[in-house]
Amino acid sequence: YCASGSQSPTPSDGHSGAPCPVGHFCPRGSSSPVPCPPGSHMPQSHGEQCQACPEGHFCASAEEARPFFCPKNSSSILENECPPGHYCPAGTASAAQFPCPKGTYNPQAGSTLRSHCSPCEPGHFCALPGQSQVTGPCLAGFYCTGGAASPAPRDAEVGNTCPQGSYCPLGSASPLPCPPGQYSSSAGNTGIQDCLLCDAGKVLKNPDF
Repeated sequence: YCASGSQSPTPSDGHSGAPCPVGHFCPRGSSSPVPCPPGSHMPQSHGEQCQACPEGHFCASAEEARPFFCPKNSSSILENECPPGHYCPAGTASAAQFPCPKGTYNPQAGSTLRSHCSPCEPGHFCALPGQSQVTGPCLAGFYCTGGAASPAPRDAEVGNTCPQGSYCPLGSASPLPCPPGQYSSSAGNTGIQDCLLCDAGKVLKNPDF
């Protein structure tokens, strides 16, 4: 870049101008270096255009004291590695920019795609965005087939209330049927104790009850 009074197209004295510094870019005709915007970086001097932040990492600001690529005495970029519970496509500007959505989680760092966010495990729920682990088991009386964001889902896609003729203990991935010779005409059963013995002299006509 060339400051006022420069007599050279490539000044280097620091007064009339200097090579464009790391973390900045200097298009042709620049009078001062321009910081790379969030989501981009320039790991070397003499840059005319900033580069998109690499996948799996984030580049918050060229003005930050910490370097984007190589922390002190290091040859890696782990300092700005995408954190667990998130994913960072190219051009990501902050660690929390792309959290895994509710109903999913991601225990790994350095993820680049939304598909790296896994559906919450069967029998469990993931209540908040950006989770690195499941929130906890689904409630007794309900079952969660996978991808649940609530401990008591009712949409029949990722889980539902435990149906008649079944029981669902804490953390159920699917309903457990009442044993042979027992039935239940109510929904939301939490344990086998909710299954009733068939009356003497009667045959259970509908095995779902």
